Amino acid sequence: MGMLGVALVYVGFVLFMNGLKTLGKLKASHIIPMNLFTGTLIVAGAIRTVLLHGEGITPYFYAMQSLLFGFTYVWVGINSIWSLEDDGLGWYCLLVTVVAVPTAFTALPDVGLVVLWLMWASLWFMFFLLLSLKIEIAKITGYWTMINAVVTGGAGYTILIKVWPWL
Repeated sequence: MGMLGVALVYVGFVLFMNGLKTLGKLKASHIIPMNLFTGTLIVAGAIRTVLLHGEGITPYFYAMQSLLFGFTYVWVGINSIWSLEDDGLGWYCLLVTVVAVPTAFTALPDVGLVVLWLMWASLWFMFFLLLSLKIEIAKITGYWTMINAVVTGGAGYTILIKVWPWL
């Protein structure tokens, strides 16, 4: 659970910064380092999981879970560097949502992780609506992103200090 805690703390950081960008408080160039760092951290962790524990299907399932989000942050960083359009990223976010909803229930009996997965699924669905369908929900999406940031980062921190209730 240690690497999960670390990843969630950094996901909290990157979500917070992306929320500020969505609210118009940061420029796209301001979020590049955090997105690329967090995305790379998560992708490297997924690769490490498969390489060190690649027996059976479970490590690949955990890697898939991580890559859903790690790839999102890498994509956001790349889009920010080259000022690319976000339509493709938005459609990817829809696919993340479709995978995240049933994946949430695989975390049982860890109710905290189930709640996090459902929060992330709803957030990535909002990203789809905002980025691909161009529905004007930037303000609510920005605030929901920041709420997700605090909850996610807090969850990671409680895992690391061993007070996560479902350890």
